[in-house]
Amino acid sequence: MKNRKPLRKKADISKLDTEKVLAQLGERIKMLRKERGFNSYEHFAYDIEISRSGYAKYEVGSDMRVSTLLKIIYGLDLTLNEFFKEGFN
Repeated sequence: MKNRKPLRKKADISKLDTEKVLAQLGERIKMLRKERGFNSYEHFAYDIEISRSGYAKYEVGSDMRVSTLLKIIYGLDLTLNEFFKEGFN
């Protein structure tokens, strides 16, 4: 009998409430933006070169690309560790 590779575990996110996680992500982005003195999401979006309408959707929990999230995090002058340190359960 040949050695068989062990079965790979598939990623099962069915138990993850993705809408809740995206909403938390949006809330965190909005809170940090305001803490850093960007009272207008439009000015912040312009500064980090994201469309204003797209950015507005992210603050209310729309899905986004990882590269977009990185733009936002670095636009807030944060590291990934600092961003994800709080606000997620």
